[in-house]
Amino acid sequence: MDWMIESLLQGTQFQKLYNRKIETLRDSYDLCKIDIDILYFLHKSGEHNTPKDISNLNLFNKGHISQSIYRLSKQNLIQTIPDQEDRRCIHLVLTDQAVSIIERIILLRQNMYDVILQGVTPQEREMLRTVSGKVHENIRNALSDPEAILKLF
Repeated sequence: MDWMIESLLQGTQFQKLYNRKIETLRDSYDLCKIDIDILYFLHKSGEHNTPKDISNLNLFNKGHISQSIYRLSKQNLIQTIPDQEDRRCIHLVLTDQAVSIIERIILLRQNMYDVILQGVTPQEREMLRTVSGKVHENIRNALSDPEAILKLF
């Protein structure tokens, strides 16, 4: 496979750029990368705002999620609210104090997308969206089918 496609699919270059972009944000608010990612996730997630919802993304392990929730709660950036029907479940809700951080995260991400998509036409962006959707679906299907994963080896 072409090394540029492989690099894009692995996201290593994207992660390097993202980590550099959020460095000042991390320093300004004494946050870890996972904290910023969870705040952004909660902003976008709507009703899907439980630690399990975050864990289902397979981006972080449960221990890291728990530590981040503790830090964010301690900094009064999120509130934990027990579920009305299942007391074992908690919902994570952004506080008013998180709003300015979320605004900065959104601007930072938009700036990053502007940089990486510079010179890419609207048609090419739509093609990228279509292709990445198919790749995402293929990965999701492979992960949900253990037999398919074994066939790769």
